[in-house]
Amino acid sequence: MRFFKFLLFITLLFTACKNDTTNTNQEVKSKVSDSLKLTPKEVSKINFKDIGLDSKTNTVISNWQAYLNIVNGIENLKTADFTFFNTDIDVFNSSLKDFENTIPEAINSEPVKARVLVLKTMLYKFHEIESLITSTKNEKLQSIQDVFVALSNLNLQINKKVEKDSQVIIKPY
Repeated sequence: MRFFKFLLFITLLFTACKNDTTNTNQEVKSKVSDSLKLTPKEVSKINFKDIGLDSKTNTVISNWQAYLNIVNGIENLKTADFTFFNTDIDVFNSSLKDFENTIPEAINSEPVKARVLVLKTMLYKFHEIESLITSTKNEKLQSIQDVFVALSNLNLQINKKVEKDSQVIIKPY
């Protein structure tokens, strides 16, 4: 009987200790995940030149649905909303493939294709950093800045292409 009481005491002791460590581990994990979350204020501090599209490009871009979807996802980054990047991986990949494959003929040139490829690469990079548990807040912020810069460069290149195509230069004979 004495052995039975001792065994019961040891069992209760181990179960009580196990509950305390589980609670502290959950608290530590929640504190770590909260410290890695980005706020809109932190994202707004990112320094980059935001280049928008010219009014002349509206006719070209208005039918490019893949571009509009990507830009909406990137605009949501400014409010620290990562739903575009946290969706199903197949949806994300198909959006980027459509983005690259459906460039309108009016702006389909090598410089624009290069900027699209850079933006696509930066989006993949951010998607990977966002999905990793081990990524730091600084890595996420740097990756967001890279995405913003890549989009600005694409917009600048589209503006240049449309501006150049709209110029009528009369060449002498």
